[in-house]
Amino acid sequence: MANGSRLSGQAAMEYLVTYGWALLALFVVVAYLIASGAFSANSFASQECVFQPDLPCTSYIIYKSASGSTIVDFSLANGLGFPIELESVHYFMPGVGDEDGALPSDTSYSSGEKISLSHAFLGGSQPQPRDFRSVQVKITYMNCRNTPCSGPYTTSGRVSAIVEGG
Repeated sequence: MANGSRLSGQAAMEYLVTYGWALLALFVVVAYLIASGAFSANSFASQECVFQPDLPCTSYIIYKSASGSTIVDFSLANGLGFPIELESVHYFMPGVGDEDGALPSDTSYSSGEKISLSHAFLGGSQPQPRDFRSVQVKITYMNCRNTPCSGPYTTSGRVSAIVEGG
């Protein structure tokens, strides 16, 4: 009987050790996934640049500069079918700033031409790298199909992305 008790005790220990290693391995994998940010809200947020259909985004990024400011940089394609002239651009990032942006040096864009815009948010509570942020952009432009240009017209859009490190 003593020999049988020892064998059942040994089987129980082998059972506990085998499953103990499996649980330890599972714990290590879950800890790695949590530490890598795989379960953070930023992993599930949709990164996008959305304006009206005739002003599609061709590229976009939100990043921290070396000076600590947050910069939104994006390009649109003038698909309106007529030349436009930019009048103003306004940017809003919740918690960071609500500001008028500087216009590019050339404000006239032919149909099909690329429009590159950029703005640095200097004040407010600056986001950290890997934070998900959205920037609302309001663009006012003139329709220059005929002379003189008519308008102004206003369109708005949103640039949403994870802040890149600077």
